[in-house]
Amino acid sequence: MIPFSGIFAQHYELVYTLPDNDAAISYMVTHPTKRMVIVGDQTGKLYFRDSNNGQLKRKIQAHTSPVHLLSFNSNGKLMITASNDGEIKIFDFETDAIIQSIFSPDYKGINFALFSIADGFLYFNSGNRIYKTRSDLTQKVNLLFQEQDTISGGVISTDRGSIIYSCNNQLKVMDTRTDEIRQEFNSGPSPINQVRFINDTLLTTWSNDGTINFWIFKTGQIIASPALWMKAGTPGAMAFDASGTKMVTGNVGNWARVWNPFEKSVEQELFGHKAPVIAAAFGDGLSTIFTGSKDATIRLWKDKTIKTIEPTEEVSTSIAQDTSAVLSDSSLALAIQQQINDTVSRPKTMNSPEVKMEDGNKPGLINGRSVRQEGTITVNTPEITIYVFDNSTIDGDTMSLYFNNNWILDHYGVTKSKKPITLNLIENTNNFLVLFANNLGKTPPNTAAIQFFDGKSDRFFRLISDLSTCSALNFIYKKP
Repeated sequence: MIPFSGIFAQHYELVYTLPDNDAAISYMVTHPTKRMVIVGDQTGKLYFRDSNNGQLKRKIQAHTSPVHLLSFNSNGKLMITASNDGEIKIFDFETDAIIQSIFSPDYKGINFALFSIADGFLYFNSGNRIYKTRSDLTQKVNLLFQEQDTISGGVISTDRGSIIYSCNNQLKVMDTRTDEIRQEFNSGPSPINQVRFINDTLLTTWSNDGTINFWIFKTGQIIASPALWMKAGTPGAMAFDASGTKMVTGNVGNWARVWNPFEKSVEQELFGHKAPVIAAAFGDGLSTIFTGSKDATIRLWKDKTIKTIEPTEEVSTSIAQDTSAVLSDSSLALAIQQQINDTVSRPKTMNSPEVKMEDGNKPGLINGRSVRQEGTITVNTPEITIYVFDNSTIDGDTMSLYFNNNWILDHYGVTKSKKPITLNLIENTNNFLVLFANNLGKTPPNTAAIQFFDGKSDRFFRLISDLSTCSALNFIYKKP
């Protein structure tokens, strides 16, 4: 791969080359609340550096193989560090020491390790498997499930309620309250290599074909069509500043690139390393960039056109957390935010829908959409369990189910997993179940499979809805 041609605004200048590393750099991350950049190397060491000037504060031997990832708990007091060979350790910033660790050859291939809600549990992958254990690593590690393909990365939402991970070319959303897959869909033709959050409403993926997609994430769901995409070459290190207005990427060459992602443009290329740049991080705001290379050096770059104020840790924390205000300065970001509001915000009519009933207690219109009757089933039990799933291509369909004047599912992303729902039926009347499409996914119309046992045999229906029509099933309960 060769550098881009063209003239860029040369704002970032090399300030320091930091040679005091013992081996090639393997990972780099900015602490969410402290003025610190943490660096991992190929020999398993961790380096704790000042995020303004790069000064080395401490170095420890965490692993015996390369540091592969670093992540933090909700308040930044704990850090997960994982190595290529299947070892996970917990570093406590208050005691300044590693407090817990687990290791198994079965855990090789860790591409994400994340604390859950209230930091009570830890989720991590190993190859195509996802595990869960107590966050203090003192209890048994449980295998949750196994995918068909290798899991390439994962991130967690700010409320810790959703883990989003990539598996081949699929994106999946797992609910950490239930450990169930809430949504899954194909993101495109090429496997995903990198997954990052810019902030809690914008997800970034980088695929092997060079495509970077920006996805809107809201109310626990990903809008299945990207809000923005661009071509950026071979996937590599990818870091965003807290505002999301700048991105730094490492490449197979000996340089890094500074991007304005919302303008899809390269603003500058940072040259000087003697080997590939495989890690990058922003230091203090937009003014400072760190790049790490296989040449065992870290380079610190400063944009001297940006006036910086020496912040306290509390100020740094508030800046890191308040990303939406800075993001709104971009016109494209405003358009994305509008799309969030238009597409995801739930209309008031979802709570109190306008329903026009027809003879036989059957809905004819719901919120202005005609209701198509797909079948009537007579059962001899007052309670049945239906299973909702997608038996075709997963493309991001989101739907709601309306049963006997109540929403029993609200903006649910249909997956291959069968979701059980119990229906309590009223005797000697029509009990109606309506599929209401909230979106059309990537390949309209919106579809869902309904499977249940009617007391004699298994039944299967495929309901199809769009933005003008709904599908309905009718259940008649008669005592035997």
